[in-house]
Amino acid sequence: MWLYERPITHRGLHNKSISENSLNAYKNSIEHNYNIEIDVHLLKSGEIVVFHDFTLTRMCKKNVKISNLTLADIKSDEYLLPDGQHIPLLSEVLELINGKTGLLIELKLALFSYKLENELLKQIKGKEDWIAIQAFNPLTVIWYRKHAPEFERGILSSNIVFPITMLAFKKMQPTFASYDIKNANNPRLHKLMEKYKSNMLTWTINSEDKVNKSIEYKSNNIIFENIDLDEIGFDNTKITTPKYQHTSK
Repeated sequence: MWLYERPITHRGLHNKSISENSLNAYKNSIEHNYNIEIDVHLLKSGEIVVFHDFTLTRMCKKNVKISNLTLADIKSDEYLLPDGQHIPLLSEVLELINGKTGLLIELKLALFSYKLENELLKQIKGKEDWIAIQAFNPLTVIWYRKHAPEFERGILSSNIVFPITMLAFKKMQPTFASYDIKNANNPRLHKLMEKYKSNMLTWTINSEDKVNKSIEYKSNNIIFENIDLDEIGFDNTKITTPKYQHTSK
């Protein structure tokens, strides 16, 4: 299954001259034959935009929430990424990738309206052969289990939300768990994944040491950034082959 066959670039294959979560970062991932992980929010005008942070402070030096912007705002030159690119819409990203590689979409928390979940499903329906979804919010994963079980769905977790994640595993029944490498060797986590037949991704892998830990912890794939996998001699065959293959359920 594509999600476990090639390493996943965190927010695209970005570097000092190519901004994260930009069309050029995604083109770079495709050229290097890597899968892609992105983050999505809803704009004030209703469109889905691809951006990680909840505000533009870090990336665009603008003290404004992404959810308060409109389509006209992000198409203007006022809110450009550090390399001069516009913040992309999901529709633009889908058109660019179009099955050339796999796409892992993280839904950012949007309270409990399910507007983002609904709008995203409208855009990705029928593309389950090359798209998977993940979220920190267990309610999002439960929603996709109910409304779109054909998609691979994953729960994200770090040390902050780990207990909540474990409690919600039964209702989510995620096809994969996407864990901060710091928590990926937790014995209780591995028991839960075995019980509910969940595979495992590890993030964010940005050093050779973390690559080695991913292999040691029997991760089924890595989400990486700021490291040249070819330079360190990364061997994808050392990543553990997933135990579980999922069908619609």
